[in-house]
Amino acid sequence: MNLTAVLDHTALAALYRADPFFTGLYIEASRGTGRVIIPSLSVLAAEQQVTGAGKHAASLRFAENVPFTTAHAVSAMDWRNVDWPVAHAAAIAWDAVKSGAPITVLSLEPELYAGTGITPLNPT
Repeated sequence: MNLTAVLDHTALAALYRADPFFTGLYIEASRGTGRVIIPSLSVLAAEQQVTGAGKHAASLRFAENVPFTTAHAVSAMDWRNVDWPVAHAAAIAWDAVKSGAPITVLSLEPELYAGTGITPLNPT
């Protein structure tokens, strides 16, 4: 079974710092036994959090970079107290839920997702 994981800005910062879990996940994606999705707003937020993390995330060959779309904005409109990088990752997850695709959001700060209906997994 292939895991599809959305990496939020906290996960991208950890990947940049060579966290063993996130590095292993990326290696699985490079082998085709997993899928890594990177929200574009998470790339920007990761760069703001840790210089170099966003640039690194944007250059990952075996990850799917997903632009922030109007559909994502519409999905996130009811989440008034949710910051923009979290809203993008959560909206991607909601789109997957609606289409019946299994997906896991990975975050080192899952409490940021309160109010979105998404419960991210903190792998640490």
